[in-house]
Amino acid sequence: MGCSSSKAVDAGDYRPAQSSFAVFDITAIEEPWLKNNAAAAAGDDAHVDKQPSHVPPPILEKLKSLEDAPRSWDEVSKALEDLKPKLNAAVAAAPAPDSAAAAAPEKTLPKNRSYRTLEDLEAKVSAKPVESTGLKPSSPATAKPAGVKPSSPAMEIPAAGGVARSLKDNIFIVRDRQERENAGKSAGFVKRDPLADFEEKCPTGGGDAVVIYTTSLGGVRRTYEDCNRVRQLLETHQVVFDERDVALDAGFRSELRELLGEGAGVPRLFVKGRYIGGVEEAVALNETGRLSRILNWARVARGVGRQGCGGCGGARFVPCLGCGGSCKIVIGESKERCGECNENGLVQCPICPSA
Repeated sequence: MGCSSSKAVDAGDYRPAQSSFAVFDITAIEEPWLKNNAAAAAGDDAHVDKQPSHVPPPILEKLKSLEDAPRSWDEVSKALEDLKPKLNAAVAAAPAPDSAAAAAPEKTLPKNRSYRTLEDLEAKVSAKPVESTGLKPSSPATAKPAGVKPSSPAMEIPAAGGVARSLKDNIFIVRDRQERENAGKSAGFVKRDPLADFEEKCPTGGGDAVVIYTTSLGGVRRTYEDCNRVRQLLETHQVVFDERDVALDAGFRSELRELLGEGAGVPRLFVKGRYIGGVEEAVALNETGRLSRILNWARVARGVGRQGCGGCGGARFVPCLGCGGSCKIVIGESKERCGECNENGLVQCPICPSA
């Protein structure tokens, strides 16, 4: 460190390690063209790379013997006129190419033979010219396979030199298709009614409609939200449904109790006289896709139905025009119960469309 207590140490021949080194000497590289030029300038023809010439030696010798180099192709052809017999004789004496190599077909890349559908294959086949196979026409006994009606036009064999109109008319394809159909018929496969899994309970006038029992009162929040959820499911599927609000008419509450018992709550869904269930069952069926299949199978009416009514707006009831919703009318000097409205002073909407 340069202090008074430090001592000099003899390092001998020590040299620090090189931080980098050259892998090769770039100055030692000699370009071949510079090397050939230097050799040609020095008169050393042995080191000059000579490229093979494809010109026949007689023509080269003839051209070198000419004192004046020809300037056009016509002059070259005139100068080489006397060499034509020699060249023709040399070509005739040349050995013939190997017959096996000559007969070998030229290798080509494999073409894509995949087709997406049978129609694509038909279009590919019809675009190519039909080559005659030289086969004799089939006999009438072999023209139609066993088990197939002879009147089927697809079973007819084309005349000699012709082809089938479509690959679907091939006798083997048709026979396989009919065997599959026969196997399906023998297994007794029929389309299954998705409504058959549900209990048969039909509300009044609901044999050919979708009926839901709901409530418009929000006293119990969960019940009110469940009714709105079932209603939204049917509106999403654009189904015309008959909504029966038990809060607006006690008769609907009585119908529901007769169908499901005293403890039955709302909402409840019925499809063409079959009891589907409450909100949990309806949501589960909708999530699995079964609700859509049920509605499609039942062929229920599609649209807005009573939801688009301009009189009640889907509520199905309007205030009574006779009593004004008070449920009482004045006859003489006494007040009597109105016989047109229900306990809430409501009557069914006179312009509401039928479900």
